[in-house]
Amino acid sequence: MREIMTGCDIDNRISFHGHGTHVAQYPWPDETGVSAGAGVVFRRDPKPGEAASYTTLFMEVYPPGAAFIRGEGTTPQECEDNAWTQYQLALNCTNGSSCHDWEARGYRNGVGFCSRCDTFGSRVFSGEQLGQFCRVCNVGTTYYWEQDETTGECAFLCEDHYERPASGPGGCESLKRLFEELFGEPEKRREDATITDDGREYP
Repeated sequence: MREIMTGCDIDNRISFHGHGTHVAQYPWPDETGVSAGAGVVFRRDPKPGEAASYTTLFMEVYPPGAAFIRGEGTTPQECEDNAWTQYQLALNCTNGSSCHDWEARGYRNGVGFCSRCDTFGSRVFSGEQLGQFCRVCNVGTTYYWEQDETTGECAFLCEDHYERPASGPGGCESLKRLFEELFGEPEKRREDATITDDGREYP
């Protein structure tokens, strides 16, 4: 297995950053990417009486045969159990054909979810498939959109016609230095760092 943030080979030892190191109990493929930690999850559409957010441990894996799987739980083992169950569902769903039954579920950025096993996939849908066309050149796009708060209608722009906000001189170098300060080398990370819900650490 490889740690997502660093790309380092971690064998089967998964750091939950401040919540101990977990030894994987399932035979994950060697090329599986993994990230784990604790954080707050915000529900997109909370049901009546359901909290808008909750705190959980999580383990995110990117194994062959499934683009992204997130297992949650109160312990690292529960997180891995949850992730492994989802992975087996994803593999068995397609019978080895890699053909899921994708649906967009209201997302406009091209991602998809399988209606049978709930596997998540990136770049599943094109702008044409979603009926999203650049307002300038009419090319299908999932690159950028803005929604009119009054009408609810969306206007789309392809990458060629999206005007990026101007960054100050040396913006890329400043961003690089910021990432180095925040994340640094794995052995230099602080044990008391704050962990976000995507596993990132902040001093």
